Amino acid sequence: MTDVQASTGAKKSGLAPLIRRIHFYAGMFIGPFIIIAALTGALYALAPTMENVVYRDILKVAATDHPVSLEEQVTNAQAQYPDMELAQVWPAAEPQDSTRVLLADPELEGGRLRSIFVNPGTGEVIGDEASYSGLGELPLRKLISEAHHDLYLGPPGELYAELAASWMWFVALGGVFLWLKRVGGKRFFTGRSGSAKASRNWWTNVHGIIGAGLLVAMLGLSVTGLTWAPFSGNNVGKTVEFFGWKSAPVNTALDPAKAAAPASGHEHHHGAAAAEEEVETYTAAELASHVDTVWATAKSEGLTGSLRLFPPKDTDHAWQASERWTPWRMTSDAVSINPATGAVVDRLPFNQLPLFSKLTSWGIYLHMGILFGLPLQILLFFTGIGITALCLIGYVLWFKRGTRAGAIAGVPGPYQPLGTRDKLLVALFLLTVGVYLPVFGVSLAAMLLADWVLSRRVKALATRAHTPKQAASKQAVSEDPELLPTS
Repeated sequence: MTDVQASTGAKKSGLAPLIRRIHFYAGMFIGPFIIIAALTGALYALAPTMENVVYRDILKVAATDHPVSLEEQVTNAQAQYPDMELAQVWPAAEPQDSTRVLLADPELEGGRLRSIFVNPGTGEVIGDEASYSGLGELPLRKLISEAHHDLYLGPPGELYAELAASWMWFVALGGVFLWLKRVGGKRFFTGRSGSAKASRNWWTNVHGIIGAGLLVAMLGLSVTGLTWAPFSGNNVGKTVEFFGWKSAPVNTALDPAKAAAPASGHEHHHGAAAAEEEVETYTAAELASHVDTVWATAKSEGLTGSLRLFPPKDTDHAWQASERWTPWRMTSDAVSINPATGAVVDRLPFNQLPLFSKLTSWGIYLHMGILFGLPLQILLFFTGIGITALCLIGYVLWFKRGTRAGAIAGVPGPYQPLGTRDKLLVALFLLTVGVYLPVFGVSLAAMLLADWVLSRRVKALATRAHTPKQAASKQAVSEDPELLPTS
């Protein structure tokens, strides 16, 4: 071992150099997936505003102070597709808004519903589009959403997004740790002016500054993104269930004897299978006759803004009304209502939900650019651009580092051996976080294996380097101890 190596690597933990190399591997091989997620996410952040412009002719109408009854609006929408079941009703929240009547279209897949847009002032149907989710995503926003979610590849494509979300928190925390460790000494913007080292250090610090500035956003996007992931999201769901953090849905059973039975979620409002005993259902006309009473009761109970009205699956259940998540809304209350009497069956105020449910709702609608409207969407757009720039600067650093003596393909050193304690920490991390986030765990294990193989190769190269013929090369490398392998 050389004197330089002894002074820089002896008696030091190999954990920090390992983190640096894993940060490098993640940037090289996970970086492209993070770039795709960041760019599609940046575009999706602006999608709600784009949607309001593109579909303005059906989302907005001439304001009126004397709208026709909601029953008439629903009836006119049902007449467009008389064979489709009523799934939801979104009454116009403002005089210039249109009403949405959502129908269960068997030809639409992936949770989409047929949205019929009605002018509340005239009762006239003004549009017809497929929509998705409680946000009512129309085709343009859904197209962008699918690119971000799975690249139009379906379930296999979801792995790309999970890979990006699984690693973004790690590279963000690890990158800031490495940068702070670096600038804590004398190496902040160091090197002779115009030299290759000065240029590399300048880019390194730009990389670190951007990463530190985006740290909170990257952590938030990563954590909330993992809740949608197929593998990690499944583990999150199990954790929520185990600790009892999941909120029970509002009870819709009209028979008190059935109130204790597990209530159905929204997904069962679209032609769910009947119970073992035959039940009676409402006709389309009967459902339409309920909506004015249900809407009036929901508003009298304090529900405000844009509402979603869910019809009962049968005559033994009540209607459900809930507040839609729209810009600047921080809560979403729900009630169930007996359509025959207008009486409230059950209430589910947002402030009574478990803390985890509240955090989940806020996190999701922050991630999707809904919670704070256009300002949030602009912030998320530039966050996506910043994350993309961060990844690209990482490739610039790799190019500028080049291949040095004792290094392979620009992989940063030193290859400081791990002590027993460090090995146990790495194993513990892999067996806990790596198992909980399985896509992260498998890819991390692959990187650790590749790093071990490369470390053996670097040691072999270092042994060959001890010749008088390569003294000049060794002298150059000794000026940058972080690139040195250790024996």
